[in-house]
Amino acid sequence: MPNAIAEWTALLDRFEADLDASTASTSLWQPAATPLPDALADRARQLAERQRDAIARVTHEKAQVQQHLNALKRLPPVRGDAAVYLDVDG
Repeated sequence: MPNAIAEWTALLDRFEADLDASTASTSLWQPAATPLPDALADRARQLAERQRDAIARVTHEKAQVQQHLNALKRLPPVRGDAAVYLDVDG
């Protein structure tokens, strides 16, 4: 059982570090070869909840970005022959 605890602790540490970082690790991870030890079940549940919260936050931000892009698409195109600067002095 000590091997299972060490293996799962390392995996949960990695997931936690990914959540705490501004960008997640892009390296592949391997699932643990042993069942989750009961001693780590609460930590795993809390981590899964944090992951669900992060997914919800990213989904919301994605929807906001899509709204902004849609608004930009509705703007009329800029004319190439239009003045770029306005002379207010004179």
